[in-house]
Amino acid sequence: MRPLFQLGPRLALCASLVREGSLFCDVGTDHAYLPIWLLKMGKISRALACDVNPGPLEAARRDGARYEVGEELSFRLSDGLRQVSPQEAEDIAIAGMGGELILRIIEETPWLRNEGKRLILQPMSSVPELREGLKELGFAVLKEEAAQEGTKVYSAFAVQYTGAPVETGRLYPYLGKLRPGAPHVEAYAQKVLRELTSQRKGALHVGDEERAQRLGQWIQMVEQEYIKA
Repeated sequence: MRPLFQLGPRLALCASLVREGSLFCDVGTDHAYLPIWLLKMGKISRALACDVNPGPLEAARRDGARYEVGEELSFRLSDGLRQVSPQEAEDIAIAGMGGELILRIIEETPWLRNEGKRLILQPMSSVPELREGLKELGFAVLKEEAAQEGTKVYSAFAVQYTGAPVETGRLYPYLGKLRPGAPHVEAYAQKVLRELTSQRKGALHVGDEERAQRLGQWIQMVEQEYIKA
């Protein structure tokens, strides 16, 4: 039998947020590394790998055969969750996509508005917009952690529908539920600071003093709460 690969830090973080024994669905699966690893480690017993493109889905099938996961892993051509039924998935990972695309998939899938479902999200861009959009839709972030892979730092979070207003702090769009001092969180906060500083420069350039002042306050808050002296 072929030795099992090791997940990189980004996907390993996503794997850590999946509940034991859940019916798992991986949206935008690419090579299906995440469901294959979860199955081979015994954390889950069944998984569905979805992708919008036939090429990656075929690569996922080859990897499923290579690592001998058998019928426990199913494959489906699907744009987001459009071809997936509520009975097929309890924990749904949407990783490695832009935040706006992730939000679109969630918005167009009504059956995710169920407290029994859990979303594991790992956005590559538009992260504040995703966090704010989730809040507006009634989804709460249960847990969020950061991971560093090479020179890049990522955030992944487990999300559940509550239907009730979600309480958040002023830094929530930028740092979500990341805890100061937790692994790689300072590196993530440094990335946020670079983005906020760039936005502040842009606001000053166009003469938007009010926005520049607000961004300056957020920069100061991030520095005080997340950056070690």
